[in-house]
Amino acid sequence: MNPYRGRFASRCAVITGGVSGIGRAVAERMAEEGAHVIVLDRNAQLWREIQPTFDSSVDFVEVDLGDLDSISSAATRVVALSDTVHVLVNAAGIVHIDGKQHNPFFDSGLRGWELLVDVNLRAPAALVFALRQALIRGRGAIVNVSSEGQFGARDGRWIYDVTKAGILSLTRSLAAAFVGHDVRVNAVAPGGTLTEMHLNDVRDDPGAEQRLREMKLPNLMQRFATPQEIAAVICFLASSDASFMTGATVAVDGGGRGV
Repeated sequence: MNPYRGRFASRCAVITGGVSGIGRAVAERMAEEGAHVIVLDRNAQLWREIQPTFDSSVDFVEVDLGDLDSISSAATRVVALSDTVHVLVNAAGIVHIDGKQHNPFFDSGLRGWELLVDVNLRAPAALVFALRQALIRGRGAIVNVSSEGQFGARDGRWIYDVTKAGILSLTRSLAAAFVGHDVRVNAVAPGGTLTEMHLNDVRDDPGAEQRLREMKLPNLMQRFATPQEIAAVICFLASSDASFMTGATVAVDGGGRGV
């Protein structure tokens, strides 16, 4: 039983990337806690598959976060569903370039730069701007999803890590911009989290999923997080329980920033 059931009652929560991974876990938990959830995602097919797991309090808006016109249109549809937004969670993000997670600098150069910057960094800023009046009416919270990668040094995901470091700065800047409107802006920096992204990469290997679940990561807890563990912290930051927090980035990394 969720002890926080009702924490988001009569509140509207907009969640990007809400059909899978951390975004879906946030959507599920906020819906359970009473929110009217609006999921923004490009994967309408997957939404149709998972929609029966949600109740009528969850709406879906299709969006391409790499396209500014699509973001603007999605924001218009959100406001048509609810002219007040109490919570915005920017959970969507991409790491693959041409189907690969690892793209070292000397091998790949700037390949993928525009796509990852547009989706991971520009899109959260553009969506906040498009929804700014609805957010001000909500006097609530924005939570951005960064990554432990912003703190580390790794070559294979360097563009991804640059975008996630940018989220830290964006979070601080938005906190300063919105503080006079009683809107708090924070971020989480998850460590390794076992999501569909990892599982899809090994779907042709029948034993790989179990090996991933048993893998020891270089953090104190020596394991992956679950999406639900990250979602719990996001929901805390989005709630009134975090009323004196803004401009913060909370590391949810199992006690270490492994790279």
